[in-house]
Parts: sequence; C-alpha cells; structure tokens
Amino acid sequence: MAESTLTETPIYDRPSFFENYLQLPRQQHGLDGASEWPIMRAILGDLKEKRVLDLGCGLGWFARYAAAQGARHIDASDISTNMIEKAKSMTNEELQEKMKYEIQDLNTIELKSEEYDIVYSSLALHYLSKDSFIRLLQQIYGSLTSGGKFVFSCEHPIFTAPSNPAFLAASSSSGDEGHPVWPLTRYADEGVRRTDWMGGVVKYHRTLEGILGGLLEAGFAIKSVREWVARRADVKEGWDGEGSRPMFLIVGVEKV
Repeated sequence: MAESTLTETPIYDRPSFFENYLQLPRQQHGLDGASEWPIMRAILGDLKEKRVLDLGCGLGWFARYAAAQGARHIDASDISTNMIEKAKSMTNEELQEKMKYEIQDLNTIELKSEEYDIVYSSLALHYLSKDSFIRLLQQIYGSLTSGGKFVFSCEHPIFTAPSNPAFLAASSSSGDEGHPVWPLTRYADEGVRRTDWMGGVVKYHRTLEGILGGLLEAGFAIKSVREWVARRADVKEGWDGEGSRPMFLIVGVEKV
C-alpha cells in the first residue's frame, strides 16, 4: 500500500513501478515469500467464523488465506486500483462469495462500529503520517468487537530511522572494525523519509514509543511485540550486516 491520497496517482498505479513490484519474491510467492509471516500467523490464531478486515491488502494474499481458513467474511482494501483489480483476478469464485475488495485510502477511511473480529495490516502503516496513523488507530479500535484483535507489521523504527538507509563501515576506534554499522543519528526525529526503494518511495519514520504509545492512547491492550531479524539463511550474498539489525516490527493488540 502506498502513501498517497485519492487526488494523486498512487505509486502502485504507475505502470512501470507496478510491473517491477510484481516481480518481487513476496509478490511471486505470496505469504510463503514473506519472512515475517509465520510470526503474524501465530499471533492471529484461529480465523474460523471471524469477520476480518485487511487494510492495505495489496494483491490479496492474506485475504484469500483468511477465506480459505474459514473466516466468515473478509473486507480487503487498498488505495491502488491496480492492486485491487489484480487481487480480484487472483481470487476464485468460491472464495469471492465471502470477500469484498474495495479501493480505500487509509488516510481517510471510515470504518463501521464493531464490525470486525480481526483487523490485519501488512507493511502499510509506515506510509502514513503521524496524524493519519493516530486517526487510523482510532478507526480500527472502533471497528473491532470487544476482545477483537489488530495484528500488523511495519518497517522497524531502527530500519526507518536513517535518512540514507545503508550500512556504514565501522571505524577501528569503535571496536567493531570489520562489522557494518547501521546509522541511528535521526532516530528521535519522526517524519518523512525518502528512499530509493523501487525508484523512490516516501515513508514515515516513527519511534517505537510513537507506535506503541499510539496504540495505548487509542485504547488497545498490547499482547505481542516481535522483531523480525534476518537469519543467516535469509541473507543474500553481499547483504553484509542484515542479520545485525531488525527490519520488521510485528505487533498484536486487543480491544478491551
């Protein structure tokens, strides 16, 4: 899901960007291509007969998984027309009977009160500004039934902090010579980060306090906080240091 508004062309609706995006491993292999998925699946628990909302659904991989797991109904939304149309084309008629795909902007989305048992979002929230993030948490809280779950992943604050997200060579004086170092000089400076990922994307950095504090202020009880760090088997040749800092933050909360 891309940071944008419906008055602009979402980045995923730009033909060249979308075609390149479809070639990424997690778009080729779905949930099996997402290294953090086993953690999220464990936090989600049983989906049978649950009413589910997928925010920033992309190609609909999780929405289809939820339907196949016996969820009663799934609403799945994304700001990108390309994403929604592709997701529909990848969903068979049997699953479509209990699914609804919609084009929605997470900056302005309005959710019905106590409509869902589970709200899910994968790697979408770091595209939202602070105000939009806080507003969305309030919308999600109101949309859940008592005891309902919100499970999400986002890029880890340590990963989003630097203006130039790249490892640096450690100096001999640091005692870490020979080991790459990840810069955290702007960790406390929340706000816009522009990266060269896929040719240029705007994301928003917020601290761990900003994320968890926002959840608590919205009324949620925090049940699970996990950090995904690359294992040796996950690291490609030449990706020195990837296993030394977290890339994803996975959180599970409940409405109380």
